[in-house]
Amino acid sequence: MKASSKFDFIIVGGGLSGLHLSYCFLNDKYFKDYSFLIIHKEKSKKEDNFFSFWEAGNGKWDKILKKRWNKADFYSSTGKVVMDFSEYNYKTLSSSKFEEYVKRKIKKKKNFKFINDTVLKIREDKNKLVVVGNKKNYQAKHVFDSRLPGNVHEEIKKYTYLKQHFLGWVIKTDEKKFNKKSFVFMDYRIRDKNHTAFTYVLPFKKNEALIEHTYFSKDECDREVYEEYIREYLSKYYNTTNYKIIKSEYGVIPMTSYPFYKESTKNITKIGTAGGWVKPSTGYSFKSCEKYSLKILKNIKEGKKIGIIPEKKYYFLDKILLGVLSQHNHLGETVFYKMIKRNPTKRVLEFLNEESKLSDILKIIISMRSIYFLRVFIKSLYKKVL
Repeated sequence: MKASSKFDFIIVGGGLSGLHLSYCFLNDKYFKDYSFLIIHKEKSKKEDNFFSFWEAGNGKWDKILKKRWNKADFYSSTGKVVMDFSEYNYKTLSSSKFEEYVKRKIKKKKNFKFINDTVLKIREDKNKLVVVGNKKNYQAKHVFDSRLPGNVHEEIKKYTYLKQHFLGWVIKTDEKKFNKKSFVFMDYRIRDKNHTAFTYVLPFKKNEALIEHTYFSKDECDREVYEEYIREYLSKYYNTTNYKIIKSEYGVIPMTSYPFYKESTKNITKIGTAGGWVKPSTGYSFKSCEKYSLKILKNIKEGKKIGIIPEKKYYFLDKILLGVLSQHNHLGETVFYKMIKRNPTKRVLEFLNEESKLSDILKIIISMRSIYFLRVFIKSLYKKVL
């Protein structure tokens, strides 16, 4: 085994959370004299997927965006809601563009090193933190680890657990079929009636769009299921069967009340999915990775505990919403329709971003009033794990 390399911070994983954290560190002058190592798994080739998020005004990722929108449509079987994204633009970029952009910035910094290796384990030896790689060992004062714990899949089963699983096509049509000024946030009109499932449409051009069919449920489907819903949707609502599939994307995102943050220790901080950075009730993660990364930097500078603990009120609300979706999976359409129909878009987005005032949180809760929420709420008071 080759000699160890020493760094102040090691980031295990060069995916979304690892790159967000790296980008925050390299843009903060406070850390200019610290040394960083990002270890990305050997031969790890990911699909080029899209990351979507909303934010007010111009942002740091605008120069690499695929598209942005200020209006959206929400469809349920009972009606349509036009959502106003003028204050919080909805933005989409490709994972490959994001990765290329951040890696380019990393390469310009002398105190950053990016290597390909597979981390086998992390151990603490006499006050030393050693990251054991397949190629060599590395030493650090603190490690940020994006790997899921080995026993997590069994542990998660003790908590409320759903999966957001989806398949999408980027298609090109011969005719101009799409309104590129507005996207489809959720469309429940064609779906599996036994589950929370919807279609999502991002129009990039008048003849090009991402059409994605998404489930919030416990088990994935055969690919043919998603594809058939997409075909039916295109035929019924865009009156087309004549299109070319440019690329396809598939993904599974955990939606769980499992307290990932408890896996962090004094010297090892879990990040990304492994740190609970994915919003349990929606699966959105891009902006939360950015938010939690900045919080980590703030904690380090203020000498506080580095690990991130979710706000109790949002963690509790996520548990209740997940509980309803888990126990009454077909009710997702009703839940989201009530939320979006009865509240201004800005209030909904602030709530999903975990930036709401208490008064607005109460308005959201009241708008979704339901006997099912009440039942799950009461159950949560008597049940240690939900």
